[in-house]
Amino acid sequence: MKDEVQIKKYLPSLIFSIILPVVAYLLLKTWGSTDTLALGIATAFPVIHMVWSLIVRKEVNPVSLVAIIGFLISLLTVYLTHGNNLAFKLWHPILTAAIGTIFLLSLVFNRPLLEFANEGQSHKKMMILTLFMGLVFVCHGLSVILLAFWVKTTAFVLISKIIDFSAVAILLLGLGFLRKKLI
Repeated sequence: MKDEVQIKKYLPSLIFSIILPVVAYLLLKTWGSTDTLALGIATAFPVIHMVWSLIVRKEVNPVSLVAIIGFLISLLTVYLTHGNNLAFKLWHPILTAAIGTIFLLSLVFNRPLLEFANEGQSHKKMMILTLFMGLVFVCHGLSVILLAFWVKTTAFVLISKIIDFSAVAILLLGLGFLRKKLI
């Protein structure tokens, strides 16, 4: 029963973050849209989901707010560069790499970010979990950034979603494993 609740909780995010962007991009490209238009519409789906969640829950999530601002900046950048779609490719992995870097920097100051969310947990455990999360976020961000420069847009859309899904799986499995080992 608990697993069903978890799946129902995260299913909309999965649909809006991975499935709809890929389907929308491929359909728009099939119908003759430019890479920039198709990618812009595809990258809007996760942002639309975040905005909807903010409206429905009436809570401001800092990560969602930063992501929405990042998307708006990418729209402006595409406009100012006369349709260069690189901004659509890069806003999300830059955000992910920045968050990972912040996690890692918190370790330098011996104040792991996860310690703020998990009061009462051991400092060492929070250091290890923060290190793991920071590394996954940075590796994800850097790999998608490199991908944006190496492959054409259609391949980027498909491969980046595989990288996204893989990073989430590594994060969830790794955190589950580490939590059990660090008890």
